[in-house]
Amino acid sequence: MNYAPQVTEKKRRITTFEDTLEHAQFSDRLAQAAKLDYNPYFVCHDLPLRDVSMVDGKKVLNFGSYNYLGMSGHPEVSEAAKAAIDRYGTSASGSRILAGEKRIYQELEREIALWKKSEDAVVLAAGNLTNTTCIGNFCNGNDAIFYDVLSHSSIEQGCRLSSAYTKRFPHNGFEALGKMLRRTRDQYEKVVIVVEGVYSMDGDIAPIPEFVALKRNYGCFLLVDEAHSSGVIGKTGGGVDEYFGLAPTDIDIKIGTLSKATGSIGGYIAGTRNLVNYFRYHLPGFLFAAGISPPSAAAALAAIRLLRRDPSIVARLHDNVSFFVAEARKRNFDTCGACESPIVPIMIGQDEVAFMISKALLKKGIFVPTAAYPAVPKNKARLRFNVISEHSHDQILRVLDCLAETLDEAEAGWDVSAPTVGSA
Repeated sequence: MNYAPQVTEKKRRITTFEDTLEHAQFSDRLAQAAKLDYNPYFVCHDLPLRDVSMVDGKKVLNFGSYNYLGMSGHPEVSEAAKAAIDRYGTSASGSRILAGEKRIYQELEREIALWKKSEDAVVLAAGNLTNTTCIGNFCNGNDAIFYDVLSHSSIEQGCRLSSAYTKRFPHNGFEALGKMLRRTRDQYEKVVIVVEGVYSMDGDIAPIPEFVALKRNYGCFLLVDEAHSSGVIGKTGGGVDEYFGLAPTDIDIKIGTLSKATGSIGGYIAGTRNLVNYFRYHLPGFLFAAGISPPSAAAALAAIRLLRRDPSIVARLHDNVSFFVAEARKRNFDTCGACESPIVPIMIGQDEVAFMISKALLKKGIFVPTAAYPAVPKNKARLRFNVISEHSHDQILRVLDCLAETLDEAEAGWDVSAPTVGSA
């Protein structure tokens, strides 16, 4: 039987990038910065991002760094990286499985496994890549992935890549997830629950024990992205395992980054020996990419060993976080969900106003970045303060007093329609 060809609407041919929808949207984003005479993106820093950095030749207080424990720029970590260059060079120079393996990688993976109380660990070249390639390739068409609605882009991209059924659940909504699993668990073979330890926009800590309970009740795998929690929460920086007193096998797949608390670059997956070994031989983001650079591996290894040897570093971070949050609340700032993590957002509201305040603070010698749409919902822009172990209480007080002064200036003289900018 012959069928007539399906009639579809004729599309406009686009042959240059300047005619694309993507270019139009991007131009709108840059127009906002041009309107403010201030580009908040790609601010160049010419020192390690510790408590102080250098912008345009001037030292500024830095509250925009993921260098939570001051490991980037720490003499012991820097010396380890330099020594690794002398021994191994600057690159893996190949995929690890075929030509790029180094002893330093194996040492780092053993140290991570000990740190995360796991049987084994594997290190990849980037934390973002680790999430995407693991989540995107662990499941098949018979499986399902349920993930938090506020998950990082790398988790979202992994879910898009996967052939599994994927479904978001409300932020920290273990009760809603329980209802989903009760209805649908028997429709799938593997089910993976994906959450983060600390969420990077609000700074809140996920209720991991409740997700562990769901994992046990419904026979699921639990994957926790600890990009902002490993090295940060828990008495000695052990992450969610230590913070909640979890058993080593309560979390099946522990993913983290080496670019934050450990002051390097790369990502890791920790878990059982069989599971991690499977990832070594099957994840495209590991197989078909060069390994982490030797100096980066050595820096991360030195940082983890230093962290495990000297818990006072984490104690100093926790003290600074508590002090910052308490002082911010004294000033009636809306700190969103922040409490114990070093990410302390202060809600502003309108994107344009948040950018203006960030610009005004930089002029006063304080760098703090803005989190605005699409990273957060519209009219939910916030200044995202990152507190690190190297900050002093005096620096924290100066920054918060300066922010209060700038908010008063904004409400007095700027075109601000959002109610009570910065207050709870």
